[in-house]
Amino acid sequence: MIRTVGFFREQASSWGIEREQSIHDLVRATGEADEEAIVQYLVSGADIFSEMGAELDVLSTDGFPIAGGASLKTDGTWVWRLDLPHYVDTYHVALPEDFLKTIRSRAYVVPQLDDEALFAVLEEVTGIDYRRK
Repeated sequence: MIRTVGFFREQASSWGIEREQSIHDLVRATGEADEEAIVQYLVSGADIFSEMGAELDVLSTDGFPIAGGASLKTDGTWVWRLDLPHYVDTYHVALPEDFLKTIRSRAYVVPQLDDEALFAVLEEVTGIDYRRK
């Protein structure tokens, strides 16, 4: 079963993915000791859906745009939005302990996924079979 992370109430709902708690509750003054490696893991996730346009940084007072922020990334176990690394890096947003355990157990390296695995993740998360003709 694919798990989701980084879908917050302040962001527009997409694909029927349940939005988690408020991002405001997860902002911290400092991040994890290995935050840089965590952010790199998030950036390195496999792209499974690209969304055109920009999402506004929901924590920024000046409405900083994040290009493609609602796009989806995965490691085969978890799915997150493309803008999640920005929130972790900039605001030290806390991530679920289960997700951090996954990242650390993989030594911060996203596994290589073939097209079949990527389509399966996308279908499970969105409910749409993209392979149909």
